[in-house]
Amino acid sequence: MNLREGVALSELTTLRVGGSAHFVITITGKEEIPTALAFVRERGLPFVVLGQGSNVLANDAPYEGAVLLMHILGSTYEDDGDDVLVTAGGGEMWDGLVSECAEKGLWGLENLAGIPGTVGAAPVQNIGAYGAEVHTVIERVEAYDAKDGTWKTFARGECGFSYRDSRFKHEPNLIIVAVTFRLRKNGEPHVEYADLIAARKEGKDLSTPGAIGETVRGVRRAKFPDLKAFGTAGSFFKNPILSQETYDALSLRYATEAAPYGGIPLYPVPGKVKIPLAFILDKLLSMRGFRLGNAFLFGNQPLVLVADTEASAHDVDVLAHAIEKRIEEATGIHIEREVRDLIFHEYSMQGNENISVMNQR
Repeated sequence: MNLREGVALSELTTLRVGGSAHFVITITGKEEIPTALAFVRERGLPFVVLGQGSNVLANDAPYEGAVLLMHILGSTYEDDGDDVLVTAGGGEMWDGLVSECAEKGLWGLENLAGIPGTVGAAPVQNIGAYGAEVHTVIERVEAYDAKDGTWKTFARGECGFSYRDSRFKHEPNLIIVAVTFRLRKNGEPHVEYADLIAARKEGKDLSTPGAIGETVRGVRRAKFPDLKAFGTAGSFFKNPILSQETYDALSLRYATEAAPYGGIPLYPVPGKVKIPLAFILDKLLSMRGFRLGNAFLFGNQPLVLVADTEASAHDVDVLAHAIEKRIEEATGIHIEREVRDLIFHEYSMQGNENISVMNQR
């Protein structure tokens, strides 16, 4: 366990904004978590848990608490008939695990290649991309319960997974230390998503997990800014999920604008439809590249919010609010942020001590 003081949150988050944190405690083994929490408890501090910080908007004000930086590493592979159970530490980089599994010829993670963040964040957010969601391959999640000081293991069905959601978002006392995935030795490509269909028509090899992963990374590189050059958290907003009636009314309202594109795209979900927010921002509202001050929507993918070098958290928040207001005024749709504020939930460990835990991305 390593302890630092006065660390800039802009160094710990991919948006590269935010004030400083009073303490940063780097956790390299799960046995260090009780010790770190004891340090927090003794000082009556709040705390947040971070991994790569790629799904986080930190406030400009100093954070008078402790950041638990999760660096629990390692991965193991266990044969289970036609499957392999892959267990990875919560601090492992997500895309590194995807590549490692692809090199072993294991199927299940390839469509999720290129997503920034850590393994511990994957179930919290129920990450998804290119027609896949991580919950379909999660076998179990190991976590430390900061509320009662116990270790717990949750099977997939106990995790409360839904679109970009899980019980771990709503029970922040659960600090994820490891995730086990059930991957297939012999799988089939799932390349029905539009970008992958286009890649196949261009002659791209999509026959192996590695080939699919590299194609997905290529698509992402073309759509998303380079984290080495820009401050960004990737897709800032969730895609809206609407009733069929609301979708039909929206389609009728924008019939002329949407007609050249074959109408407003939709993806069926149980009892409702999901629509791509990028289409609304770009094709219907012409907001591609929209800028306010030091923050703007990325030209190649309007769902991505980018912060200039001089940007503050306030700049990012002002732009996000402006987009939310514009969409609601134009379409009646209230959109939700995928990116989370640094502190999004508090609970009492004992007495009046408020302890907060953060999404590990």
